[in-house]
Amino acid sequence: MKIACITYTCERDAELATRHAKLLPPQWNKFWIVESKDKSLPAPAGTEVLVRDFPRGGTLSGAASIEGMRKVFLEFAAAGFDAVVKLDSDTALFRPEAWTAPFEFAGTDFTYIRRWENESRLLCNGAAYTISRRAIERLTPERFYPGGIPKNFHGAEDLIFSAFWTAFQRDLTLCQLDKNRVHWKIRPYFKSDILAAHYGYLRTSAAKLFEQHLEAAGKK
Repeated sequence: MKIACITYTCERDAELATRHAKLLPPQWNKFWIVESKDKSLPAPAGTEVLVRDFPRGGTLSGAASIEGMRKVFLEFAAAGFDAVVKLDSDTALFRPEAWTAPFEFAGTDFTYIRRWENESRLLCNGAAYTISRRAIERLTPERFYPGGIPKNFHGAEDLIFSAFWTAFQRDLTLCQLDKNRVHWKIRPYFKSDILAAHYGYLRTSAAKLFEQHLEAAGKK
């Protein structure tokens, strides 16, 4: 099973991405996807830096960003990877196997953190998700929103891609991970069964929180 873990990062987020890389399984193939201006960033051991220039909209948002990501996903599928884990720099996976076991043991095409009930019953949070090669191969221009990206998603990467794989490619199989077992700024979580933590709005306290989460998860 050939798994790629890709992180779109930059100088601002490299410290976070480096810290969280220590949790990733050694058998995963790890990549940082950067712009040319960040090509010299020192990546963690075992992580390959790939330069892919496209407008990222600051937070991987907007049509140009979606198009760039679409091409990167297809590139990894063409390279023979069975699945791709897309992981944000500001997100730590304390149970990384939760993102790959559904694919490895059941052939699930899309494993993701499902948004809370008041947000959606299908759409994902983009902090981390896994897509099979079969799901990636649906991202051809002929199939991926041929009429244009729906405006109601306001260019948000996670909503646009997850809507495509869940609502428009309905034969694909899904695994939804519990958002309540992920640490968020608006809903902290420190129990031993924590799946992940999102530190995007917690930069000043991220390092300290990460250590607390390592201890809670039994990773220290």
